Amino acid sequence: MKSDSKTTIILLSVGHLVLDSYSSFLVPILPLLALKLNLTPAQAGWLIPTMMISSSLMQPVYGIIADRYFKRAFTVLGPLLAAVFISSIGLATSLPMLLALTIAGGIGVGAFHPQSAAMAHRAVTEWKPERQGTVMSVFSSAGTVGYALGPLIISTCVAWYGLEHSYYTIGFGILASALLWMYCPALERKQRDADAPPLSQLLKNAWVPLTILYFAVVLRSAASVSIQSYLPFWLQEHGLALQQSSLIITGFIFFGGIGGFFGGALADRFGARRVSMISVLLASPVLVAGFFTSGWLSYTLIMFGGLCLNLPLPISVVMAQRLVPGGASTVSALVMGFAWGLGALMTPITGKLSEPLGLTKALLIVALWPLASAVLFWRFPKDETVARQSVDAAPREAFASGD
Repeated sequence: MKSDSKTTIILLSVGHLVLDSYSSFLVPILPLLALKLNLTPAQAGWLIPTMMISSSLMQPVYGIIADRYFKRAFTVLGPLLAAVFISSIGLATSLPMLLALTIAGGIGVGAFHPQSAAMAHRAVTEWKPERQGTVMSVFSSAGTVGYALGPLIISTCVAWYGLEHSYYTIGFGILASALLWMYCPALERKQRDADAPPLSQLLKNAWVPLTILYFAVVLRSAASVSIQSYLPFWLQEHGLALQQSSLIITGFIFFGGIGGFFGGALADRFGARRVSMISVLLASPVLVAGFFTSGWLSYTLIMFGGLCLNLPLPISVVMAQRLVPGGASTVSALVMGFAWGLGALMTPITGKLSEPLGLTKALLIVALWPLASAVLFWRFPKDETVARQSVDAAPREAFASGD
């Protein structure tokens, strides 16, 4: 069983990497798609929110379905759907067709996340339960790496073969889904757990700490996405060329991934709540200092701030799963997709603030949002309390070898 669980974790991480690479295909080729289809800026602007709605905001729906039917279908088919539809966006001949491909691909991206996170949670519980934070960090960081590689993959393909041949990138998703189908066991319901409380009751029992955690993640995500979105404009204001600006933005994302990678190990050693609270508490002064200073000191501080800001990302998933282990897919969706999506929708606030205040002052205000997140993490129950009062001590899911 231990060997099977380890293999499952590796395959889920690889699948996450491949899947999230497709989720970042759209942005770098958006100008080419707009040119090909004669889209106005307003029309092109609908594509990213459309992807966000189908891939992020809909995740709780996918999670509820996954928890109810205990299948691995979403995990296996997610990379395939993303690959088939997102890699084909270069073939779109109209805006409706492009929107349809974006929505279908987004469904593949969104459906994968909650169920795969639940499967990773079950695998590490069977294998090394004391390493839950570390394993979820590996799983989460794999997605970050894929998200960072996506623009490079699609840009290289389009540069070599043209926009109409974007579908050449389909192979990665097909291979990932094939490996998951062949070697990744399903989540099945055990007969002995047939009398377990319904999911609605589990969520009701944990709604107070789950709500606290949810809004802590929303505020953290809002700060991270807002800074990432407006950092290019801020760097441009400070006279940086495109290549230099791209390097710093990549560094912000990369260091965020490093933070997520080490966050789980720190949580396993020092406690999830404590590490989450300290990391976002540290992020604010570091980011404020970064936007107050100049030169490479400023850029280094901003990148380190990204590390602190994203360090709690995988830990938050573990915290939610410990609250409601019988609804791991659903709560994973709440803190992975839905909270991130809502946080991303707060990004325009930064733009509104920048109009009367200027971009630097707007980003300084955004850099203070993690302080509110730290307060919410502080209000979250202590790790030992969650372990003692888990709303569903007996898990409803276990690994089986078939569908």
